[in-house]
Amino acid sequence: MKETDERVLRIEIPSLFAEKAAEEPEWTDTVYSNGWSIVPGGLYATWSGTIDLSGYAREMKTFYPSAALIQRGTYCASAGGDGLIDYTIVSTIPLNLDEVIISVLGLGGPGFLNWQGISYGQNWETVMFAESRLYVPNSNITPNTFGIMNLLENNQSGSLEATATDTLYVVRFVLPFGSTLTTLNVPSSRVIIPGKFGMEPDVEYMMRLKRSTELSQQV
Repeated sequence: MKETDERVLRIEIPSLFAEKAAEEPEWTDTVYSNGWSIVPGGLYATWSGTIDLSGYAREMKTFYPSAALIQRGTYCASAGGDGLIDYTIVSTIPLNLDEVIISVLGLGGPGFLNWQGISYGQNWETVMFAESRLYVPNSNITPNTFGIMNLLENNQSGSLEATATDTLYVVRFVLPFGSTLTTLNVPSSRVIIPGKFGMEPDVEYMMRLKRSTELSQQV
């Protein structure tokens, strides 16, 4: 690798607040959805964004991530619920949201084999970074009318593979459990990926670019 340029990639994901009556099947008050998409007829919510690398791609530079992390806001709460999954993924290829959700529910997640032995749309290379967080109601608060939640499990995955792509695709979704929820409070977050941009020898760069194109066409 030739001369390198250190950078910290970052994307900001806003907070979410949704509300409904316990007997209603979907969120009815989404004034403070902040760009999140509320799935009609259901209770889960999604947010999508991108990190633009096109300027570096035009200079034929490769990005070498050295780490990845997620910073989060204050707290997570869901009144009347049984818990929730908060999942974030950074991918080098476009994401099919349905496939991402199916793979998480299949006890694998993007880049993993699920209970059917299938990896939906992603593999080890394309998942640069992902994090899954499982929250449950805080039983130490009585009564817990606001639905304050505890983090039960936090899992991270991803290849941190170097890439020559011009875009990184980011999806975060929240899947609450239970049917009698009345509120959903999801804190804002920030995905941070430090790394370096560098010039590879022409042959290596062209092979990496070819591989990136092949993987994106599999979606």
